[in-house]
Formats: sequence, structure tokens, C-alpha cells
Amino acid sequence: MAQKTTSKKVTEKEIEIVDPTESGLSAHINRCYSEAKTAKAFIIERLLRCERQRRGIYDPEKVSLIRDTGGSDIYMMLTDIKCRAAESWIKDVMLSAGDKSWSLSPTKEPALPNELREGVIETVISEANAVAQQGMAISPLAIDARMEEIYHQVTQALKDQADNAAIRMENRMLDKLQDAKWSDTMREVIYDFVTFPTCFIKGPIVRKKRTLKWGKNWKPEVVEEIQEDFERVSPYDMFPSPNAVTCQDGYLIQRHKLTRASLQDLRGLPGYRTDEIDAALEQYGQSGLREIIQADSERNLLEGRNNTMVGTEIIEAIEFWGPVSGQMLIDWGMQDQGIDPYREYQVDAWRVGTHVIKAVLNPDPLGRRPYSKASWESIPGAFWGLALPEMMRDVQTMCNASARALANNMGIASGPQVEVSVDRLPDGEDLTSMYPWKIWQTTSDRTGGGQPAVRFYQPNMNAETLMNVYQYFQKVADEVTGVPNYVYGSTQVSGAGRTAAGLSMLMENAAKGIKQAILSLDHATSEMLGRFYDHLMIYDEDKTIKGDMQIVASGVVGTLMKEGIQQRRNEFLAATLNPIDSQIIGASGRAYLLRETAKGLNMDVDKIVPSPWS
Repeated sequence: MAQKTTSKKVTEKEIEIVDPTESGLSAHINRCYSEAKTAKAFIIERLLRCERQRRGIYDPEKVSLIRDTGGSDIYMMLTDIKCRAAESWIKDVMLSAGDKSWSLSPTKEPALPNELREGVIETVISEANAVAQQGMAISPLAIDARMEEIYHQVTQALKDQADNAAIRMENRMLDKLQDAKWSDTMREVIYDFVTFPTCFIKGPIVRKKRTLKWGKNWKPEVVEEIQEDFERVSPYDMFPSPNAVTCQDGYLIQRHKLTRASLQDLRGLPGYRTDEIDAALEQYGQSGLREIIQADSERNLLEGRNNTMVGTEIIEAIEFWGPVSGQMLIDWGMQDQGIDPYREYQVDAWRVGTHVIKAVLNPDPLGRRPYSKASWESIPGAFWGLALPEMMRDVQTMCNASARALANNMGIASGPQVEVSVDRLPDGEDLTSMYPWKIWQTTSDRTGGGQPAVRFYQPNMNAETLMNVYQYFQKVADEVTGVPNYVYGSTQVSGAGRTAAGLSMLMENAAKGIKQAILSLDHATSEMLGRFYDHLMIYDEDKTIKGDMQIVASGVVGTLMKEGIQQRRNEFLAATLNPIDSQIIGASGRAYLLRETAKGLNMDVDKIVPSPWS
């Protein structure tokens, strides 16, 4: 990103001279961004190596060594196979049709509001007075019993109300997630999850979107609506604070690519300064604004974007989430929000070049940033985790080495090696031409030893040994990754895997290995959905969906054999179909069992079992 700064050496120390036209807030964001880029230099190389490994491309230094030896550059796509298998497995768990990997659950003991508590007391007092007026004696134990009875009725009513509110809130969230194309976002996140050390989900984000509505006589109408949105953020574009462990530590910066039109559309929106946007458009509107950071060109090639530096339509921006001093906000122009110049405030700020076009206080009541992250294997105390390709890098290296050796050996052993005494051949003899029934014209051996002028040698074929080496490390990949080959339909299964029951047992055991990875993704989605729930509780005007609830992630449970779960449900339904159990479960409990069973069969539940509030 273009910066109006220069530097000079003074007593062996480099001092940054800041452009006087740049605000203190802009300079602070620029300093944080520079620190984050420096700290992420090694991580960017890890990201590139993971993506190269999945796409079957050797690292540059390895390509140089292979070319020096003149051998085969074959690359076995074992990493991509494992990643695609894990990706499909997770999608099957978290994005199954008619199912979801989370649910809303009301608190077990809903708090009794003060007005209801006082109403219980007033009701008991009123009943006691009525009994006293009839001349009947009132027992304190009877009053306590009546108080407990009414309290239990009110509490049960609150629980029922909370259950209904949880169902309504869950449906509201599902509806908005569907409008935001949550499934598409999660597919991209899952790809990052199995490919890179860390993946990122951003949301909820409030955006103005153009949507198609149907008016009178089904006439299409394009309207602009404020909607909640969610997005996947590329790991390349996230720059955490050097000492951060979570997305809520220190500061966090996201890199954006805007167009002139999208920057123009921000004029007049809350939190944005129109004069700063106009200044950025005037400075970068014609030439664009690009910042080339480490490995940008290779990243673009890996992602299928060539000639990305051609054109001037891109204007880069960075989004800063973190603490800044109140004085910086005041100097920038935030005057009407009671800012204390000596306090630190959590803000969301956007910087284009040297222009801060937006700065608002973090709108989340708890000061949370709208980012969540997950890793295939988390490292305690570290922001970036361990990627699936990194876990099997040694295995991939050995498989590649075996395959290259096999290809080279097959090429060398495919025909004879020839030794020729060139001084015994006539002039013009083509040494490179060999064909059946060829006649070699030679002179006699001058040494008198009678040695032939042309000798043939057949190199040994070591294909079987090299294949055994390859297959051994291919099996090691199953253990290292926890994604065995029978998960993605391989027929090379022995022992218990040859029977349906045995394969089911192996699949269930394999699921235990991937549970730990999905736990991390479950935690990230639960964080995001928790923020979404809080957002709806604050801004949605429908009071019937509100209540004290919590997000319950169930993705790990889904990794178990779904057929087995469905079978157990059917057995439970049959076992409880008797008069005694029916009295215990009741109609509502039976309806819940039927609804959950129908969900597992991908049926339209509402057409089979009436909803609790219908």
C-alpha cells in the first residue's frame, strides 16, 4: 500500500518521518500493519507450501534439485486425496440436507422475573385473605405448599415458553443463514480448514443488499435491504497481532480489495467520512492502489489468477480491529460520542492509503470482533495451528521420492544400455538409431583380443521394491492423518473391513480420529452463531423469539455412524410404545421423538408432526 513516509539513519537508529497530512489514527494503523506483516512472513511461506502440496506442485528449491539431476518430476496427489476425503466427510457431518450441526437450547432453570415473583406472593396472600374472611384457620405449612405449587406452575410455564422461543429463534436464524448462503460460505471455510494451518469465518456482518421481491401480479421489484451476512476470509488476508493467540487478542487486521464503485457506495453510510472517501478516490481512483506483499504473485498463480497487476480497478484497503487512544479518535473527527482522550477504545477502522475512511466503536456489547478461527490441530498458545498437509508432509515426500525413483528406474530399465567402441565404426554410422535386424559395421579389434565393438547391458528393474516402499508410506498416511483409505471408497481393505459389520466398526473408530479436528470447527461456528444470536436479541423486533438460550454444537455427534443412530432411535421408539412409558413421556415427548426421527430420514417434519406452537 502506498505510504507517504521517508526514513533516515540517526545514530544507527531508523526513525520514521510521518507525512504531516496523515492523521495519528492512520499512522497507528500503519504501524500495526507493518508489525503484523513482519510477524507473518514465516506463516505466509507455510500457507504457500500447504497449497502447493495440495495442488501437486513442488517447492521451488525442490524443483531446482530435480532439474539438476534430470529425473522425473512426477508428483503423487496423496495430500489432495486425503484433503478431499476429509472435506467430504466434514461436509457430510455439518452440511447434511435436512440437518444442521448446531441447535439452540434454553437454560435449564429460567430466571423468574421480579414482577412474576411478586405476583406469586400476591396471589397466595389474596387466597389466604379469602380463606380468612370465611372464618377458616390458615396453616403456615399450607401457605408454603400453595406458594411452592404456584411457583412450580409459573416456572413450568416459563420453561414451555422458553422452549417455544428457542424453536422460533432457531428457525429465524436458519432463515437468515439461508438468505446469506451460509452453506456456500461453510464449504469455502471447510476447504481452508483441511488445507491451511488456520481458517477464518467472519460474521455477522450487516450489509445493504439488493434483493428481488415479487409485487402485485408477481411483478419483480428490486429493493435494497439491510441483511446479516457471513463470509470466509482467506488466511492470506488475515494479519493478527504478533503476540495474539485468539482473534480477540491484541489487534486484528484484514486485507480487502475494493473497486472504485464499491468505495463510492460507502459515501454517506454511518461511520464513514465522505471527505476521506472523496480524497481516496481522487488520489487512487485513476491509478488504483496495490500493495505487493510477500508471495502475492505466487498466491495469485496458485489461485488461478494471472496478470493480476494489469488494470487499475482495484483499490486495496485494510480493516483494523483493536484498541486506539481516545485522543486519536478525537483528532480524526469523532467528537460527539463522549470520547475520553486518555482512554483506550476498541474500534473498527478502515484505511485506504493514508486515509482513514471509517472509524466506529466496536458495536458488540462484549467488545468481540466478528471473527472466529479453527485449525485441523490446534497448538496451545499459538494463533496458527497445524494443517493436514503439514502433518503428512514427510509421508508425501517419501511417496514422491518413491514414485520418482520408480519412474526413473522404469525409464532406464525399459531398454538395454549400449557400449560402443566408436573408433571401430565406419564414418557416418548413426549411434542413436536402433531397430530390429540392424547390421553393425565394425572393424576388427586392433588389440587382437576379439572383443565386440558393440555391447548391450540390461539394467535391473526394481519396480516391485519401490512399489512396496510407496505402499508402506501410503498406509502410514492413514495413521498420520486419521483419514483411512476406506473412508473414500478404497477397496484395499483387509481383515474386518471385508464385512459390512466390520467396515462399520472401522468407520466408527476412524470417526474418533477426526472428532478432535471437527471440535475446533464446531467451536468456531458456535462462536459465530453466538454472536449472531446476540445480534438478533438486540436488534430484532420480534419479542416471541427472545429468551435466555445457548448454542449447542453437535457436529462431533454427527461423525458417528448416522445409520446406527437412526437404528437406535427406531429401537427406542418401539421400546417406549407402551401405556406406562406413554404416560411418562406424554404427547409432547412422543412428538419430539417423532420429529427427531423424521429429521434423520430427511423428511418434511412439519407435515408429519405438528409444531409445538401450532
